[in-house]
Amino acid sequence: MKDFIKTTVLGALMATAGSAVMAETEMRLSVETPPGHVRNLAAERWADAISEASGGELTVEVFPAAQLYKSADAIRALASGALDMSIQANVTMSQFEPNLSFSILPVFFGRTAEEASAILEGPIADETGEMLAAKGIHVPGAAFLFAPQHTAFTTETPVESYDDLTGLKLATPPSPVVVGVLKEMGGAPQAARRSEIPLLLSQGQIDGMGGVTELTIIGGKLWESGIKNVFADNAGWGFYMPVVSQRTMDKLTEEQQAIIRDTWVEVHDWAAAHAAGELETARETLAENGVTVVDADPDMVAEKRQALLDLQDKIVADGGMDAEFIGRVTEALDGSM
Repeated sequence: MKDFIKTTVLGALMATAGSAVMAETEMRLSVETPPGHVRNLAAERWADAISEASGGELTVEVFPAAQLYKSADAIRALASGALDMSIQANVTMSQFEPNLSFSILPVFFGRTAEEASAILEGPIADETGEMLAAKGIHVPGAAFLFAPQHTAFTTETPVESYDDLTGLKLATPPSPVVVGVLKEMGGAPQAARRSEIPLLLSQGQIDGMGGVTELTIIGGKLWESGIKNVFADNAGWGFYMPVVSQRTMDKLTEEQQAIIRDTWVEVHDWAAAHAAGELETARETLAENGVTVVDADPDMVAEKRQALLDLQDKIVADGGMDAEFIGRVTEALDGSM
């Protein structure tokens, strides 16, 4: 009888312990974009791949559309350990690590997808990972290229040249560099959270958006909020980074950590291809929804690029970026040509 009681109690304790272990492997992944956006789809694929590779030992619940955290709050939550995982845009992450705005500096004006991708796969990517690691955020794999960013997406006022930007109130990602560049161009930028932008547009509190991409408009169906015009000048590139709280990683075994990293490799390749495919049909989608695209004159873009390059050191300093790091980015970028 005593042996039976001991066995029963031991079994109950083991079951309780097992439940506790499983609870520790339930992770939360937050993204601010709406369902159907490429990073949401990537997040769902990553969650499924992690569960499958771990045999259900690790589970990830995806929270879309800022249900759990808005992007800026999500980054702070990752650093503190309150949030486990996310996929974040580099310009949003730049609030936390200013150097992540490197891909939207004037030196990136007019660069090709191949040039931008080469930077994301080389030593510069390793450096940015180390920067975030020092702040409690682990980067488990390569970022994927999203799309070229353009200077202006407007409601009622078409933009056909940089002169037309004067005084336009444009909502931007929360990056000091985006704001700084648009100010130098004569606009009146204001950093805003993505979830706030549809209301700002529909109420006429802003004239449009700046420093975002065609896929941003498509992903949020922002023509429904009034976006009618695009001034396309390929003024830099946006990319998405997989990020995991270092506190979460520290709780996992080495095998579980490897699963987080290994599953991202396949998701990365799928997401990069998906974003590229969406970009190929973006103009058609925009046209179908009444959005007119004006491609900036190449000579005008080259002239503006040179003017901004003369101001880049000031933009870098004002944005709190490391000038030596940006020098290495420039060398790597020129070497990829």
